Order: sequence, then structure tokens, then C-alpha cells
Amino acid sequence: MEKTRGSAAAIQEIIKLGNKMSISEMVQIEEQVATMGGKLISVSAADDDDWCGNGRFIIKWPVPKPNEFISLLDRLVKTRVDFEVLINGTPVPEEIMMSVSRQLRR
Repeated sequence: MEKTRGSAAAIQEIIKLGNKMSISEMVQIEEQVATMGGKLISVSAADDDDWCGNGRFIIKWPVPKPNEFISLLDRLVKTRVDFEVLINGTPVPEEIMMSVSRQLRR
């Protein structure tokens, strides 16, 4: 999947991935999150929904092994999955909430 950034080949690979995540991609992410004691809390799967293929995960704070969390983020970047990370709990963190999706910006 490594192509020169901005090249026609890189753009074609991104377009081939499509705008939505596959079920198998979501399952693989869920399995990796589960190894950290986290869980899938929601997923949008309605085909006519603009948010189709999005998932939300919660991982209890502190993450058992920080390098596992870094590994998850690396995997998302390499597979071109967009993610948002929110740490819930002020002033003491309680959990990490992650949203994952693949959205081709229009």
C-alpha cells in the first residue's frame, strides 16, 4: 500500500478502499481493542446513512500497555482509517473513547 504521496497510484488505492469500512475491518479493530480491555459500544451500519461504517470504542483508563494503544493507532493510520480520540474524565481520566471511520472528503 506504500505509494509516493500524491501520486496517481496512491490516489487510486485510496479510492479503491471506498468511503466505508468493511465488516472485517471493524471486527479486526474490535479484536485489537478487546485485547486492551476495551469494547465496541456502537456502530452505524444502515446503508443509506452517511455515517455507515463508523464505530465507537471505549477503553478503560489507564491503558494496560501504552505500546498496545500506539500499535492500534499505527494500524489505523496504515489502513487509512480516520479516528478521533477523546479522553473522558476531568480532572482524572476514566476512559478513552475512540471513533473510527473512513471518509473520503468531498
